[in-house]
Amino acid sequence: MIMIGLFSFISCEKTEQTEIEATIADELVEISDTEANVVLSNGNKIRFHQIDDGEFNGVFILEESDCDQCSILNNITDLADKELSEEEIFWALSEPGTPIPSFLASKNTIANAKNNALQSQGWARSIAVDFPIGIDPNPRRVIACKNRNFTSSIAYGFLGKPEFVALDKTPNTYNGFVNDCASVPASYCNKGPRYRLHAVMNGIKKWKGKICSKAVQNRNNDHIASNISGGLCQSPPCDAYVGPELYFEYYSGGKWKSMKNPNGAYPEGFEVPANTTKVYTYSWNTSVKTSFRLRVKNAMGQDQFDFMMDKKDVVIDPGTPDPDDFPEVPAHIDLSYGSLGGQNYRIVVDFTTIIDNKPKISIPVQFLPTLPYYEDEVIFPNNFCGMRIKKADRFIWLNQGGEVVDTFPYNYVPENGPDDSIQELFGNEFYFDGIEFTGPIGACEEANENWSFPYPFTQTDTVMDKPLKLVIELLQDSEIEFLNYNIHPQEPLDADELFEDVDFNELIEFFNETFYEGFEQWVDAVCEDNPADCPLENN
Repeated sequence: MIMIGLFSFISCEKTEQTEIEATIADELVEISDTEANVVLSNGNKIRFHQIDDGEFNGVFILEESDCDQCSILNNITDLADKELSEEEIFWALSEPGTPIPSFLASKNTIANAKNNALQSQGWARSIAVDFPIGIDPNPRRVIACKNRNFTSSIAYGFLGKPEFVALDKTPNTYNGFVNDCASVPASYCNKGPRYRLHAVMNGIKKWKGKICSKAVQNRNNDHIASNISGGLCQSPPCDAYVGPELYFEYYSGGKWKSMKNPNGAYPEGFEVPANTTKVYTYSWNTSVKTSFRLRVKNAMGQDQFDFMMDKKDVVIDPGTPDPDDFPEVPAHIDLSYGSLGGQNYRIVVDFTTIIDNKPKISIPVQFLPTLPYYEDEVIFPNNFCGMRIKKADRFIWLNQGGEVVDTFPYNYVPENGPDDSIQELFGNEFYFDGIEFTGPIGACEEANENWSFPYPFTQTDTVMDKPLKLVIELLQDSEIEFLNYNIHPQEPLDADELFEDVDFNELIEFFNETFYEGFEQWVDAVCEDNPADCPLENN
C-alpha cells in the first residue's frame, strides 16, 4: 500500500510538473544571435528578427495569430498610448528575468524602458492578452476576417493609419491576383489554377501592415497536389497539401529577400493550413530607403484575404512585362536536345532548308551560354549575328545528296585518319579559340551583310552561292558563344548584350517583380560580367 501511495504521489507530481513545463513552453522565449520568438498564452507568436544586410539594418517584427481581433501588438500600443520600439515591445512581452537578445540590448531603449512608468519586464504579458475587444454589431458572412475587427488598428494603434486597405478579396474576385500556373509545378494546378499577388511599396524606410488569410479547402477548391516528383514526399507519387503561402520581403543586393530567411538561397514564406485563418501583423524600420513586398503564392480561387499597408503608392502586380513579349525562338532556329554521339550533338547550318529566307540552324541547348528560361523553355537571344564554337571536334560540308564537299574553297575534317579533328588538322588556335561564322540573322538581318565562313571553314571567307549544309560535331566540353559584329566584331557578347534593349529591360523587370528562379543564373552572369553596371532594380 505504501508503494501504491508513493507511486500515486510520484505520478501526480510528474503530471503537475508536466503541466508546468507545458505552460512554460506555451510562453517560451526562443533566443538566438539574430532571432527571438515570444509565444503568449493565447497562442500568438511574436517574432523579432534582426536584418543585418549591408546598409539595411534593423529589427523586423511579425505577429502570427489565429484570431482577427487578438493583435497583441495593437493592444500594447493602445495600453502604452504611444508607438513602442522593437526593444520596448520585447521588454513588455518577455517573461521577467529573460535575457535580452544582444541585437536588442545593444541599444539604449531598454534602459529607458526600465526607468519609465512601464518599467517592469513583462508588464504587458497578461493585460495585452485580456485587453477588451470590441464586438461587431453587424454580423455578416465573413470573408477572411471581420472587417471591423481587421481594421480596428487603422485610426490609431500599432499600424497608425494605413492608406492601402483591400478587404474581402479572393483570386476569383480581385484582379490583383494573377494566374501563376506557368511558374509552379504542373501538379500544383491539376485541380484548378494557382494564383499569386505582389503588393510592392517602393522607396520607403518604414513598413507596417497586416494580412488575414483563410485557406478554403473543399472539393471545389482542392489544394491537394498529386504525383509530386520529389520535395514533398520521399516516395512519389503521393498526395500533399499545398496551401497559400505568405511572404514578407525587402529588396537588397539586386534581389528580393524574405524577412523569414534573408540569407537563404530561396525565400521562405508562411503556409496557411487547410480551413484555417491566419493573421499576420508586421513592422520594419530602417534608415535607408528600399522597396518592400507583400507576396501571396499558391492561392486558389476561393481562398480569402484582407490586406492593409501603411503607404498609399502601393503597386499591385503591375502585370508588365508580359512573358508573351519575351523574344521568341525564330522559326529558322531549331533548339535540340541530345546525348554524346547522337545526331543532336551537332550544330547544323542548313542552306538546303530555307525558312524565312534564312538557313535552318540547329543548336544543341546544352552547349548554349547561360540564358534565362521561362516555363522550361529557353528565352533565346535576339541580338546576335553569328556564333563561335570552341573545342569543337570536326566539321564537314554536305551537298543536297548528303555527299561530302571537298572542292575549293570548302575545307572539311575527315572522319578517320591522322588528321581527324580540328585540333590535329588546324592546330590549337582554332580548337581552343574557336571557329566562327556570321550572317544576316537576328540583329543583323537588315544590315545587308553576306554570310561569312572564314578559315578554317573555307579558304576564301566565301559567300554561300549554292545549297550546302555545314555540320559541326561537338565534344562534351565544347562551348558556344554568340557574336554581333556591329557591337564588337572580335569579342563574344556578354550576358547583358544578348538581347535588344527593350527585351533585355523587360526580362530584368520581370525578374525584379517575380524573382523568377529561371532567371537567377542568367542574372548572376549579367552582374558578373559588369558588376559596376549590374542592371538590377536599385531603390
